[in-house]
Amino acid sequence: MPTHPHQLFTAPTSAIDAGMVRSFLDLRLEESFTIDYKRNIDSVAETVAAMANTYGGIVLIGVDSDPKDQNLPGLPCGVKPSDKDKLVNKMVTVFDPPGWCPDVIPVTIEAKTLLVVRIDPDTVPRPLLHSGAAKVRVDGRNSTADRRLLQLLFQQDAVEPTVVPGIDPRFPPDQHLAPQHQGIYGPVPPDVVIRASVSRALRHNGVRRRLQGTTIDGLISALSDRQGLPFGSRKHLPPALTALAMQACPGEPLGAWEVDPYYGHSRFVRISAGHGSLSEPPTKAGVRMECMIDLTGGGTSADVHFDVLYWLDGQPLAGDLWVQTAYDVVVTLVRHALPALTQELTGTSNVATPPIELHIASGWPDHRPLSSSLNIAILGARTGVGELRRGSEYLPEELVGVDDLRGATLEALHNMALDWRFLHPEFPEIRS
Repeated sequence: MPTHPHQLFTAPTSAIDAGMVRSFLDLRLEESFTIDYKRNIDSVAETVAAMANTYGGIVLIGVDSDPKDQNLPGLPCGVKPSDKDKLVNKMVTVFDPPGWCPDVIPVTIEAKTLLVVRIDPDTVPRPLLHSGAAKVRVDGRNSTADRRLLQLLFQQDAVEPTVVPGIDPRFPPDQHLAPQHQGIYGPVPPDVVIRASVSRALRHNGVRRRLQGTTIDGLISALSDRQGLPFGSRKHLPPALTALAMQACPGEPLGAWEVDPYYGHSRFVRISAGHGSLSEPPTKAGVRMECMIDLTGGGTSADVHFDVLYWLDGQPLAGDLWVQTAYDVVVTLVRHALPALTQELTGTSNVATPPIELHIASGWPDHRPLSSSLNIAILGARTGVGELRRGSEYLPEELVGVDDLRGATLEALHNMALDWRFLHPEFPEIRS
């Protein structure tokens, strides 16, 4: 099972090719909420309607079932090239309301035509009816929504926005970060907070709408390095985060992940690790990592934030460490935290990655400037004046979609630097 969504779920339609489809089939993923395989186009419309009313997904057409397990893909058998137009024409007429249609991308594998149908639930006029019924996806099969679920689908269509990130980059992140970290860490908040954030929409019929113990355990395991450790060992930071901490404070012992004992409930949790602890955080130099999950809107969405916090003892971050940190928080969120939580909360991790936000701010409530904390000399000459107080930017979705997280992070940092009036910023190479 992949640790983050396959590119087939997220890549631009123009980037989907035979190699991408072949690699997806080689994973031999079972049919599920978001995956289905069809030999022909006969029953595709109903499956598309069911996925459209739940989590979206991928339907691969022109694939035989595995003879030993009907839920697994077998060999490509192909369809007629004209089947694409037949399917599209059928869907735009059989659905109610009419006119909506998902992406249908033809690819050729072994001289056979396969159709990739990708359903983005945020584009659906929900509830989408098929032959007068509202279909929903239940594990690897289609079902008809009952009266309660149908009512919820109508409510969702009426009041729920499509994608609403938890923190708008136009909202100063230090106003959001400072009170939170001041309250946790007392009189010495972190000097720099580098955060990656995302808001994952959860459907009304999601698997879970509370943060249970297994959810928190799954998150900690996803953020831990268990290689070479016996079962039951403390969950240690993975190598990339350990390297950040050791580069900032060489030789200082690191604590494992712990759950915030001071604040939390069934819809909010914070876990933290690194130098010191939540009860005795660093007072001078130190690094801590935090991951927070907040189920908002009555459990209809999950806001996930991953932070790296630096206490600098009056010294700026050395070299390009803040640039590397920005990349590592993005990777940790996209490839570890978000898939684990999505699996726990929805029953599948194979769904598209929502828009990712990157923030850099001071953790102090008096809006201390970043120019005393970050090494901005690496960016070149600055044409503006005034203090640098914050930076916020979305990562380009097309780069996240093809799993180019390094390129996406650099593009976001480049835009931040332009906002800071570095008109020709030059960033160092990021280490993967």
